[in-house]
Amino acid sequence: MKKPFLSLACLTALGLWGAPAALAQDAWDFRLTPYLWAMGIDGDIHIRNRDFQASSDFADIVDNMDIGGSAIFEASKGNWVNFAQLDYLSISSGDIDLRNSPADAELKSSSFLGSVATGYRFRTGERSTIDVMVGVRHASLEPEVSVQGLGKFEGKSSVTDAMVMLRPRFAITKNWYFSPTMSVGAGDSDLVWELSPQFYLDRCGIEYRFGYRNLNYDLKEGGRSMDITISGPMIGVGFAF
Repeated sequence: MKKPFLSLACLTALGLWGAPAALAQDAWDFRLTPYLWAMGIDGDIHIRNRDFQASSDFADIVDNMDIGGSAIFEASKGNWVNFAQLDYLSISSGDIDLRNSPADAELKSSSFLGSVATGYRFRTGERSTIDVMVGVRHASLEPEVSVQGLGKFEGKSSVTDAMVMLRPRFAITKNWYFSPTMSVGAGDSDLVWELSPQFYLDRCGIEYRFGYRNLNYDLKEGGRSMDITISGPMIGVGFAF
């Protein structure tokens, strides 16, 4: 059932993305938001009949980061909304616990996370809205665990999942908004879900964003499996153009 569900969601998203004719009377609104995600990684990794428990907080990741970057791009036209989010992170080490063994271990990991979605914006008040979107989420995860006396264990996985996203935006005051963004999906993964409550301060067309992001992947591929959570506070600045 996973593959037909994924294909249907992809076709629906592409169809909505490419159908602006009915909205020709509305002007486009674009917004780019670079942001810092102070992420930590926690979870279980199973590679070659070995179980590893990985844990790296934000301080570990900053100390060992090779490169990283995150951004959100939004494009809307009337009630038609489009969304894209990209994250890239490469770290050279981390804290790894090897179950049932005192051996020292290190983690190298490159992760690319990307999501695109499209859908409809429902007006729920004078300045409050709810975006209901469908889309596709892709992740390329390349953990490499080096264990003293045992060698290296590589667990590269590339997964693409269909998803449904809800993005409410509630007006609190004239300039403050609250958006508890939620999404859930499946496809190559058994389950992927995200919860990201965020506050926005809108001043002169510039959005200052503060919040928390929690992304969870549960996937199995061949003899490998990963159940990992990537989470932490985030802060960004959005520019309209």
